Order: sequence, then C-alpha cells, then structure tokens
Amino acid sequence: MKRNNSLNWIVSGLLVFLASCSDFEAINKNPNSPEKVPTQSLIAYVERSIVDEIRSTNLSIGRSDLYVQWLANNTYTDADRYYWISSNGNDSWKNLYLAQSNLDEIIRLNVDEATKAQAAQNGDNNNQIAVARILKVFTYQVMTDTWGDIPYSSFGGSNATFDAGKADQGVIYAQYAKQELIYADLLKELKEASDQLNTGSSAFASGDAIYKGNALKWKKFANSLSLRIANRVRNKLNEADNRIKEILANPAQYPIFESNDDNALLAFETNAPNQAPFYKATTLANRNDYAVSNVFVDFLQGKKAVFPVQDPRLSVYAQPNNKGNYVGQYYGMDMFTASLVSPDSVSKPGAAFYKSDYKEVLMEYAEVQFILSEYKNWDQQHYLNGIRASMQKWGISNTAVDSYLQSAPPASQETVLTQKWVALFMQGNEGWAEYRRTGYPNFLIKAGDIVWKGTVNGQPVTKTFEPIGISSVPSRLLYPNNEVQLNSAQYQKAVAQQGGDQLDTKVWWNK
Repeated sequence: MKRNNSLNWIVSGLLVFLASCSDFEAINKNPNSPEKVPTQSLIAYVERSIVDEIRSTNLSIGRSDLYVQWLANNTYTDADRYYWISSNGNDSWKNLYLAQSNLDEIIRLNVDEATKAQAAQNGDNNNQIAVARILKVFTYQVMTDTWGDIPYSSFGGSNATFDAGKADQGVIYAQYAKQELIYADLLKELKEASDQLNTGSSAFASGDAIYKGNALKWKKFANSLSLRIANRVRNKLNEADNRIKEILANPAQYPIFESNDDNALLAFETNAPNQAPFYKATTLANRNDYAVSNVFVDFLQGKKAVFPVQDPRLSVYAQPNNKGNYVGQYYGMDMFTASLVSPDSVSKPGAAFYKSDYKEVLMEYAEVQFILSEYKNWDQQHYLNGIRASMQKWGISNTAVDSYLQSAPPASQETVLTQKWVALFMQGNEGWAEYRRTGYPNFLIKAGDIVWKGTVNGQPVTKTFEPIGISSVPSRLLYPNNEVQLNSAQYQKAVAQQGGDQLDTKVWWNK
C-alpha cells in the first residue's frame, strides 16, 4: 500500500520552513523526535493521550457531558448554558493533532525499510500499521464531529483533497477537508485496516493498553466503529449504507463486537500522571461542582413517560446525597441560583467514575446492538440486547435485568435512542453527536423551560433555562483562536466552505 507523501499532520499555527528540502518524504521526518522510539512506547503514550484529551474537561466533562444533560454544574453553570470561547479549544486541537503525529510515526517505523525489522520485534508490521489507522479514524471522527471541516490526511490516500499541508514559498499551512469527504475516507480506512489485520499474529507484544495486542479484537473494533460511522451518515452517503450491508453479510471476514468482552476500554492508572480524566478533573483538582443532572436522575427513577420504571443503573451512575437520597442537580441554572443549592444535597456521579484507574470506553457492545436495532427498523431483540449488555457491564444482577426488560416498552425510535443515551453515559463525544443527529432523548431541558422554583429573600422565584449566545444545544465548537490567528487564510476558506464559525452552525452530516 502506498503511503501519502504529503505531510500527514500539522498542528494549528505551526509553520514548517522547508529550507532546501525538495521532497516531501524528508519533510515528514520530525527533527524534534528520536528516530528510534520503540513502537511499544509510542502506542502506550498515544492511546492514553487520545482518550485523556477526548474525555477532558474542555471536550467532555465540562462540555458534551453537560450538553446531553447527564451532568449539571452547581458552581460554574455558564458551560451548562452553552457559553464557550474559542481559546478553550487550543489545547485539545493541538494535543489531538500531536496524537495523530505519533500514530503516523508508528506507521513510518513499520513501513521504513531502515526501521521495520526493529519495529517487528514488537509485533507484526502490518498489524501495528492497522491499529494505528484504526486509532487515527477514531480520533479524526471525534475531531470532525466536534469542529466540522478540519485538516485531514489518511495513511493510504493519494487524493490531494486530503493533503493536510501544501508547500507555498517555503511554508506549509494546514488546509481543511470537507467533512463529507472525511467521512467517506474514514470508512475506507477502517475497511482497509480490517483487511490488513492478521489475526494469527499479535498486533503489539507490549504497550497496547486497549487490547493487549489481540488482533482479532482490533478487527472487531474496526468493523464496529465502521457501523457507528456509517450509521451516522447512511442517509447522506451511499457507500455508508453499502458498508453496513457488507459487514452484516460477511461476519467471518468483518466480525463485530459479540459481547462485553470485546469492548474497547482503556484502563488508566493509580499513579501520576496517568490517572483517569474525571479523577484528575475532580479529585486532584479539588472540585466538587459536577453532579448528575435532575434530568438524568428523573429518568433513572422512572419519572419520564417513555420509561416509567426505575432503572437499576441508578446506583451505579449516581451516589446518594448527604441524606441518602438520589437527587439530581437542577440543570441550566444561572450561577447565583445554583449557589443556593448545597453541593452535598445533590447526587454526584457514581463512585466508579472517580477511580483513578477507571476504564474509559472508546466503544462497547451495547452501542453496536442499538445501532443494529436502528438499522433493522427498530428491531426488538437488538434493543433488548443493548439494554442487557449495558446493565451487565455494570454488574447488575440478571434478576434485576430481567425484571427491567419485562417492564420495558417495545422498541421504537424513541425507546431505542433513549436507551442508547443511557448506555453512553460519560461518553460525551458520542452522546452529543447522537443527540444532534436524532434529537433524542426528546425530554432534555430547552430554552424557556422552568428549571427551578424556590424562595429568595422570602420571595417566591421561578427560574427558566436561558442559554448564553445561542438558543439550543451547540451544533459544533468554535475553531481554536490559535487557528484563527496563525492559520487565518485556511481558516477563512474553511468558514466560507462550511458556514459561519458559530456554535449553531451545523456540521455537514447534521444539515
């Protein structure tokens, strides 16, 4: 397979001077990194850095987890109300592109004749390349779902559309690819990566914290991730629907997740600096301001008409308050009103989420079942499989699971997508994307809804949800201001191509 000789990554605002270089292969070498970093070190670092950034306060804990109303803030409530400034995205943008650079380095070490033999000591060359491609796709999908059109270049593509940079008078600037083209290429990359994997050999002998080098599980992840991506755009791209059909028609060639044992999980550690993102954002930062929202607690308690039965995951997803009750934080309050509610009087996320070695989910079996239920016109069995898988993952007893399923309303667009929202808890990037795509659950608090009634200085007060700047859940995040300032020409092209750089500008798949 031919590797694209264009620069495969570029961090916003980074200007690379070419000096006397005449060929792009020389440019691809990073002079600031060692030439012989072992692939086990690279994969260990890059897996953690990707998940750490995607689940960070900037992208998940203080953003998308709030947007889908799993969480609510009881102190800095502006984020609940959609306030965002472009500088918030600088670190996430930079760090995710640096992760892409490290994945490209793994590929280079396994392709370059001078280094591939050494790289093969840590696993089959093609398998290492395939895993890097899968992780690139996973990361790029989160990035394009977050910002829309972005700089993008795949491993094998020779199409100049995807060149992340272009030499012009000795300088390379990051250009943007259209999301439509990115999505099509993500599907191509995953198919090729799945075909490239040799399940008879290890992917990584060491360093892989997700699957311990198990090539079959990586293949299942590649094809399950294909279902996620294709399902999102199957009404927009013919190749997306064709890819789902191909996977389902050829289970031996394209296996998908078959149980929770196949879940793509990354376990963090108890030692610094490798603790889990939520642990660092709360316990280490000495912050007590994230609580489970009243919207989510009410649903789990069976107070929503769509599922009028108590969910046994309540005790996993939330902790009792200081009086032993499950009470959600009122969502969308202004800062003054929120300050009237004691943080100890509302439920925090479950104890499992505060563990320093928490296992973050990249994708799981329950999600695959909900995707299949939707694809098969809201199939009942896949719907029940998805609920059961989610509950079993959290250790809910079979008796409790069976009781809940017996009371569950039948599969429909509303019930399947609402249960998918429940199962995705704390996987903010996917929960937010699915809400934008589907509008479910349809009971989230909206502008003008009453969010709090109480007494202030002896007077009755009613507060409504008043978003800041826009009227509904953000459709994307603003491009980082470093991009605006240091890559302005390409930024302006992207804005003209996609639409205004606003929170309510819809990305391509949501138009």
